[in-house]
Amino acid sequence: MEQPEVVLAAKSSDLEALKKLHKNGKDLDEANSSGATALIIAAEKNQEEMVKYLVEAGANLDVETKMGGTALNKAAENGNVELMNYLFKKGVKIGGIALIVAARSGNLDAVKLLVEKGADVNAQQRWGHTALMLAAKNGNHEVVKYLISQGADVKIRDKNGDTAMMIAMENDQEDIAFLLKRAGAIAEAKPAKEKPAPVEVDDDDDVADEIDDTPDVDDLVSDDEPDDIDLDD
Repeated sequence: MEQPEVVLAAKSSDLEALKKLHKNGKDLDEANSSGATALIIAAEKNQEEMVKYLVEAGANLDVETKMGGTALNKAAENGNVELMNYLFKKGVKIGGIALIVAARSGNLDAVKLLVEKGADVNAQQRWGHTALMLAAKNGNHEVVKYLISQGADVKIRDKNGDTAMMIAMENDQEDIAFLLKRAGAIAEAKPAKEKPAPVEVDDDDDVADEIDDTPDVDDLVSDDEPDDIDLDD
């Protein structure tokens, strides 16, 4: 499937080409088959000037890819607090994934900004993962401490029946397991699960590099996938 010219311009970080396309009447919100727009791709690539041009030209701030990716999510994942603040100034909405991807990446400043702006520290994506769980999995010690200080629930389970402490222990994050224990977590056995849950968040990765005819991640996850399936490249 042929990709929109505005998307290709964003992938190439070619602001002048994007401006020309806009001047010629191209829709800046055209998306590729995964739902990624020029704005989402520009945010993922940390192209701040392009993001600002698109926003000022009227691009949709809150558009989502099929897997929930947004411009804010990408800025948060990159830890680009300056870009996040710009998007907030322009009225961007906080979805359920921004905090989770920022925590997963260990971007403490981005995590703090999202919480200050009202992000739910206990938000779960569809497989039940929270920001605390993925920060624990990846050994992001300071993020875990901060989330606990902000009321993150250490006893929430994902759809595998895992808590943040279980995930920390499974990934040899002993210091984080200790932190979680001090916050009230206990080492419990997980209940029997009906369907294994992938270990990562729904927000699609590397939208700038994806091929339009790539199958949707949902189509690749079946009921009998192993517990440790990773949606990251």
